[in-house]
Amino acid sequence: MRGLFVCAISLALCVSVVNAFRRGFTTETQKATDNEKQSFDPKAYYKLNCAECHGSEAEKRFNPDLPESQMIDSILNGAKAENTRDMPAFAEKGIDEQRAKALIAYMKSIRE
Repeated sequence: MRGLFVCAISLALCVSVVNAFRRGFTTETQKATDNEKQSFDPKAYYKLNCAECHGSEAEKRFNPDLPESQMIDSILNGAKAENTRDMPAFAEKGIDEQRAKALIAYMKSIRE
């Protein structure tokens, strides 16, 4: 009987430690994810990945009057283009909707 009691206490202790570790790990993972989102620099990303086709001032192949949802879709999923290369899908490269919106805002700002 005493052995069963010790075993039950040990199991409860192990479960508590595992749960505490999970909470801490989840919190640290969330902090890292939040930091990555906060550290996104649309200007630097644009210069590295977009300026070659869209120009240094977003003057090429960018229509700021399109609905934002259409621009986001083009950034995330790519777009077919006539007489030039197609736009690649940037969702595959770590761009999410929030970052796409930041890129659009940056592109509009350099067009003004």
